[in-house]
Amino acid sequence: MASSGSSQQCPPFDFSAKYYSSNGDGCVRQGSFFEGKPILGQGIGYSVILGFGAFFAVFTSFLVWLEKRYVGSRHTSEWFNTAGRNVKTGLIASVIVSQWTWAATILQSSNVAWEYGVSGPFWYASGATIQVLLFGVMAIEIKRKAPHAHTVCEIVKARWGTPAHIVFLFFCFLTNIIVTAMLLLGGSAVVNALTGVNIYAASFLIPLGVIVYTLAGGLKATFLASYIHSVIG
Repeated sequence: MASSGSSQQCPPFDFSAKYYSSNGDGCVRQGSFFEGKPILGQGIGYSVILGFGAFFAVFTSFLVWLEKRYVGSRHTSEWFNTAGRNVKTGLIASVIVSQWTWAATILQSSNVAWEYGVSGPFWYASGATIQVLLFGVMAIEIKRKAPHAHTVCEIVKARWGTPAHIVFLFFCFLTNIIVTAMLLLGGSAVVNALTGVNIYAASFLIPLGVIVYTLAGGLKATFLASYIHSVIG
């Protein structure tokens, strides 16, 4: 496909020609990969949402029960919030990989790849590595200096007092709301684009499995689920 008034081929590679169209003045790339047309049926979409949700809820809850039954873990409120403070390095690493590969990372890296090619996700990931490195250093120092802390806000209150604690409570709570909304809407948008499942229905169905295994096993259950995410991914 060539642009008007020019002998130069547009786009430069033949394999990408199907994503371009001529508007008389040149070549225009299509706005989205699927062009708003689902490639799978809604039944598959609902099966994936409910099936994976049920699998993670049942399997993760089963692993937590096994630990309680055969390892002898005491499921107190402290264990629920801190996973017993005995999470090993391998599990922590898999959790970081899983939780850092969230909706913003997957969708935005795909978006910049669509916009800029290979350099898009490369530079996107390069910027994210700085956060991972800083997080690792900070986590080590917190473990050394506040080994019995539960939350960041708790550390802030002990170090800087109540006014700073209130400020961080507000920002952390706001961050949780924004991140939760982003994860739900990002996942729902992907399922909607692939299968045509209603975004609002997907937003309510996706978190059901997460709620079940979190209530069953607390922080440890979320770590185990993240490990499974890393294995599948």
